Amino acid sequence: MNLDSRNNNNYKRNLLVSALSIAVMSSPYAVAEDVESFALEEIIVTAQKRAQSLQDVPISVSAMGGDKMSEAGIESLADLSAYVPNLRIIDGGLTPQLFIRGIGSGSNQGFEQSVGIYTDGVYAGRSLQSRAGFMDLERVEVLRGPQSILFGQSSIAGAVSLISAKPTDEFEGMVSLGHVPEFDETEVNAYVSGPLTDSVRARLALRDRQEGGFVDNKFRNEDAPDLDEQTARLTLDWTAGDLLATFKAEVSSMERKGRPMTAIDLGDYPTLTAIGTHGPLQQSSTRIAHDMWTDADNKLEFDSHSFVLNLEYGLGEHTLTSITAYSEYEYKEDNYDGEGSEVNLVSLDMTEDFDQLSQELRLTSPGGETIDYIVGLFYQTSEQDYREDATLTVSSIGLDVISGLPVGLLDSYSNRVFTQESESYAAFGQLTWNVSDILRLNVGLRYTRDEKKGSRDQVAFSLSAAPGVSLNDIAVPVYGSVANIVASEFNIADHNLKDKYDEENWTPSINLQYDLSGDVMLYASYSEGYKAAGYDARGINGWTSTTAFPGKSGVQLGGESFFFDQEEAETIELGAKMTLLDGSAELNIAVYQTDYTDMQVSVFDGTFGYAVQNAGEARVRGLELDGRWRATESLTLSGSLGYLDFEWLDYTAGACNGMGTLPVSPVSADNCDYTGKENQHTPEWTVNLSADYVAYLGDGLELRSTLDANFKDNHYAFADLDPRSELSAMTVFNGRIALAASDDSWQVALTGKNLTDLDMFSYGSPVTQSNGGFFVKMMRPRTLGIEGLYRF
Repeated sequence: MNLDSRNNNNYKRNLLVSALSIAVMSSPYAVAEDVESFALEEIIVTAQKRAQSLQDVPISVSAMGGDKMSEAGIESLADLSAYVPNLRIIDGGLTPQLFIRGIGSGSNQGFEQSVGIYTDGVYAGRSLQSRAGFMDLERVEVLRGPQSILFGQSSIAGAVSLISAKPTDEFEGMVSLGHVPEFDETEVNAYVSGPLTDSVRARLALRDRQEGGFVDNKFRNEDAPDLDEQTARLTLDWTAGDLLATFKAEVSSMERKGRPMTAIDLGDYPTLTAIGTHGPLQQSSTRIAHDMWTDADNKLEFDSHSFVLNLEYGLGEHTLTSITAYSEYEYKEDNYDGEGSEVNLVSLDMTEDFDQLSQELRLTSPGGETIDYIVGLFYQTSEQDYREDATLTVSSIGLDVISGLPVGLLDSYSNRVFTQESESYAAFGQLTWNVSDILRLNVGLRYTRDEKKGSRDQVAFSLSAAPGVSLNDIAVPVYGSVANIVASEFNIADHNLKDKYDEENWTPSINLQYDLSGDVMLYASYSEGYKAAGYDARGINGWTSTTAFPGKSGVQLGGESFFFDQEEAETIELGAKMTLLDGSAELNIAVYQTDYTDMQVSVFDGTFGYAVQNAGEARVRGLELDGRWRATESLTLSGSLGYLDFEWLDYTAGACNGMGTLPVSPVSADNCDYTGKENQHTPEWTVNLSADYVAYLGDGLELRSTLDANFKDNHYAFADLDPRSELSAMTVFNGRIALAASDDSWQVALTGKNLTDLDMFSYGSPVTQSNGGFFVKMMRPRTLGIEGLYRF
């Protein structure tokens, strides 16, 4: 489905050519050599666990400071993805989804994340943890490609590292207020920071966000999503001789009512007369209004807590670092509407509890020697409990009549409980041989042992029979058991599954750096990564076989598998980091190829479950370019460009989509062949251009303006490549203009996002229990707001 009639090749080509033309004109190479230069402020990152200039790091990494994020109106990781090449973060159907270079994890609670999130060095292993508070950050670093040596857990696609602002030596504070009148949205951020004693410093940061919703639910006469979110973070620093101890405690709470889900095609139910007064929606829709029709009183609650103790101790010229961390969250969602309509057919209640404990020890050499090194040990353990209660009311659409059964007998309740326990042990090291002043060789190796135990129980009950009586225990003359009818109609079968496994992995990396000149660094690298195996949390079948994975104890479930094997990747990358025009400009470029084997995929099967398996092989090739240029004292231009070519090389047992656009699999008539196809969230081109201008008004006043243009090529928003999930190529414009004090003590601003008011969605999925139905998750329309900030 295309959202805009302008989605054609000429439009896409013109947009891209225009964006590239602007990029070339603003490139440092287009400027005469005698133009006065204005040095850029150096960006310091810790992508290799040492404080380094971004221009000295031999990997593809982007970094954005807290001030730029504030000026761009970046309020979440999803907002950040528009500014980083080949990064895509969306709020999916049930869980957030993160992609780097087209690689991510689907909506399954059993998956580790392909893109690892690290907050102050601590790994967040579940996608729901990306919903924790996004506030008071010093900077964000995005590392692309396998990060398998120095980070707490192997991140096969890349890593997003969030670095919180630290306590200060001098007392300071800030409070800001933002308001969007049209959607009744208000956000308050505040912090205070400073010394408590000569050796102890503290920082307290708070965030409160309220949102009234931007989608009109016509059926319930209310707006969605109605959001209430709070976050608090306390950080304490203590210096005692050679020891620096940092303790951080953070709590986050979110309540949300309603989801911005819109059914664009209700498909083929046995009876359409119950759909409602607005009539069946058409597949040929070219525009989605921000309206929806759902009967569900959907409510979501999410609470998270994290505690981190970081100890840095000077051992001579070496540094010994200890990071001890504990995190947990509780998630609860009631009345999730599985079919996205006013028909009371499918309702899901879900809960998840997760806790994680980790310990890392790291010894770092002083740096600047012939041989520099980092060695360390890592341990992590976690427990996860997920429960899903599904209610199926088939009498509301007449399936009882079609089945010939008494009305209400097939109305059923299904309970699914999933648990997973995991432990991970690792030893790692990275060595840098400074061969000469201009040549460096970096080698790394990590040993990891993963152990997991998983279980999944499911049972279905009739809502019309005696309480506690399974559908399997009800016999109906002529038609056989109700369980057989449910299994054939809805693909549900009772089961009780348990399994465990352990796996060892060695992941190497090698990287060569060469300083072509004092301002140009070239690098070439090879790295390997993996994503741990695990267990499918959302399967619905119970047919078992021990031959799914030879040599392993995995369980095959009628084309799905309870156990899924680990995913592996090999990456080659070439790049350059360039500082130009006497330090007033920077230009960085990387080209890469990654080959994946046994890629873990999870696709919604249209009933209550997800088809989880290991797809054979995939290849990703691409280019990333980003740069910035301080053209004058007042004007700074920045931009990025990403090119992405994803291809499935061997994937012959994928899920078919509701439009029948994929070829039938050569190995199974019930599956489709993705070989030669792309993946979801893999736009071929992405471009971001940003201009920041400061006008000096005198009397200590400045007028600060920012204009961003974010282009994304057309791409699919769902893994089954349903054409209705295809987003058109489009450019989104955001802007901000602020009147501020020159000493940055205060400012007031007008902000605008999606200024041209494009209709966009972030996610698409088949409608539950519908033959060919499809719904999407809408993104915000044009958003205009006002902000105020005061520092003291």
